Amino acid sequence: MPKYSSQQEVKSGLPIGGIGAGKLEIFPSGVLDNFTFLNNPNNPFTNSTKNERVGVLGYHFAVSCWLGKKNITRILQTVKISDYPTVEDIDFDGCFPFAILDYKDSQLPLKVHLKAFSFFIPKQEKDSCLPAGVFEFTLTNLLNRSIEGAFLVNVRNIVGQWCVGRFNQVIDESDMISLNMQLKKPTPFDVNQGSMSVAIFKSNNYEISFLGEYNLMPKAFRFNSQDIRLEAIDILIKSGQLPNINSEIPVNSESVELAGALAVNFKLKAKGKITIPVVFSWNFPVCLDGHIYSNYFRNSREVLRYVHSNFKQLKQATEDFVITIKKLPLPDWLQDALLNNLYTFFSSTVWTKQARFAFFESPEVCPLMGTLDVRFYSSVALALLFPRLEENEIRQFADMQRAQGYIPHDLGRMRLDMPSISTNHLYWKDLNPKFILMVYRDYLWKNDLEFLKKMFPFVKKAFFWIISTDKNKDYLPDNEGADHTFDLWPCYGVSAYTSSVFLASLLALLKICEILDDKDTKKLAAEYFLKGRKNFEKKLWHKHYFIEYNNRGNRNNSNIAKVSQACSMSQLIGQWYSSMLGLDYIVSKIKIKKAIETIFKLNAADSSYGITHSVFYNGERNKESTHTENIWIGISYGFLSLAIYEGFEREALEIAKRMWTNISERQLNTWNQPDIYSSSSGEFLFGDHYMRNLSIWSLLIALSKKNKPIQNFLKDYINLDVAS
Repeated sequence: MPKYSSQQEVKSGLPIGGIGAGKLEIFPSGVLDNFTFLNNPNNPFTNSTKNERVGVLGYHFAVSCWLGKKNITRILQTVKISDYPTVEDIDFDGCFPFAILDYKDSQLPLKVHLKAFSFFIPKQEKDSCLPAGVFEFTLTNLLNRSIEGAFLVNVRNIVGQWCVGRFNQVIDESDMISLNMQLKKPTPFDVNQGSMSVAIFKSNNYEISFLGEYNLMPKAFRFNSQDIRLEAIDILIKSGQLPNINSEIPVNSESVELAGALAVNFKLKAKGKITIPVVFSWNFPVCLDGHIYSNYFRNSREVLRYVHSNFKQLKQATEDFVITIKKLPLPDWLQDALLNNLYTFFSSTVWTKQARFAFFESPEVCPLMGTLDVRFYSSVALALLFPRLEENEIRQFADMQRAQGYIPHDLGRMRLDMPSISTNHLYWKDLNPKFILMVYRDYLWKNDLEFLKKMFPFVKKAFFWIISTDKNKDYLPDNEGADHTFDLWPCYGVSAYTSSVFLASLLALLKICEILDDKDTKKLAAEYFLKGRKNFEKKLWHKHYFIEYNNRGNRNNSNIAKVSQACSMSQLIGQWYSSMLGLDYIVSKIKIKKAIETIFKLNAADSSYGITHSVFYNGERNKESTHTENIWIGISYGFLSLAIYEGFEREALEIAKRMWTNISERQLNTWNQPDIYSSSSGEFLFGDHYMRNLSIWSLLIALSKKNKPIQNFLKDYINLDVAS
């Protein structure tokens, strides 16, 4: 698992949240930051600056111990807050959805251990969308004598867009004490209206006290890490516990950052220990389409009740999933990469009250919903782990199909009802074939005939639209510019990327036609496959690989560059999907293997950080655009999966490890990955929290072909029988 120290400048934190519920991030420094559960997925809430990551101020954990008359208090983070002492260091292990923090301080007589997590349980959608996070602290007495101490959680009320009207309410129940942050008289259009809660479960091993409200901002108009005042900690140090005061009086002035705190007082015998479960929850129902969690919970306190009632089962099921992956016969780094790439389920998803689901392509940089050409890769993991959500999203694209058969590029920008044809006004040629392949995959992996029957009319229209783009009658789509996923890289005529996906989609369509007994469509698809396959090899094969594109003989585009001789890593992405779905070869098996060998020799040799997308046969990097000269993470995983199918497992895993090492160890940015990074430096270039990189799960499917334990995992845990 990615292991960090608080001394490192780690650029992203492990997300704590739920599918479609938003998240917060916990960093190796111990701070909580980048809140997106306030209906702000493209603008994370933070008090950090470019030069200093202080997190969201007001959210802090602390411990305090009394050794006779001596008090030792530490805020459980390494980032300095005002004049409060912090711990010296923190060891951090990230294994989504778990973050493990071990706090180190030479003066503290306690070993402090934190397991922070949210619930992530494949095929259990409701329990994986909970707007909640758990912070389970274990405190161990390091001394040979008993000690008394206290643990504190401090929170800040950020409900509502304005501080006036905020109030806190403490509720003492038989099994927990909760501090609930609310807002009086919200305006109808305040997307930050709702509620937040923090609770500590009761135990016979400790007592809980509280401070319902106080102001973090003693100096008007000055709220920063130097001027903040944590009154709850001051009281705890002075009195040994909090005063159990809660007025519920709403804030009535500016320059008030309302806070509150819960504290646990404990006595520990020599070498004794206690575990303190702290639960955060939230409910912010006012956004364009609402949240699925609002169908289950009216407020954040109801979320707490559900978590408390089902805590053992939810935690165990989440741990079981991680343990299951860790037991697979895979290299440690690949286990970690599989699990940690799932972070986008929390950081990049929307799931509305009307039960419409989608991934963001990239929530901050490119907040398009669903983005079809990208989900072609990312939805491999979605279809494996949450097939009902996959069906939900692909059906939305079917419903948005244009009258002539074109499948749109996305479902909308920050919304799910305003699709666009593309990012650059062109009709993309890779979308319809990808749609056909995803529909067949979803049928195949679920064995759902009714789904296939309902989707077939859309598949059929998609097929007829894509063959209508064959202007020169070579039985392959004609690219007419940057009309594909590489929207900054123009290709013309027949291109290896688009046409390989097209040929694979024809194989899928042939299977669909057989199942549904559509002889006429099957006949036409077979004709396009046989003739298209022949022309693919004839026009694109270049002794060692398939060139990027060939526009020779296309009278409609006679003034456009006729041919690109470069070798692209993505030239056989269609064969990857075909192999993953147990379909036939789209072109000669011998040539496919030769092309893979060439890509390893040229593209993989060009960069020490992965596979450069496009390289000429003389070894020169293709610098035509950002898209040609750099590394596409998610697409690379697709190619490497194909390489495994064709017997290059050692080479494929070596390069995948190289890529993961760059992301997690060199760039220190495991939980905010881009779509593209530099082939020269490994530095991230475009995209944030990018969903395409979930395609790393296709490596698992490729490895399962010759690995019985992985086959059994896919069959028993996910009901996918790859052997058949």
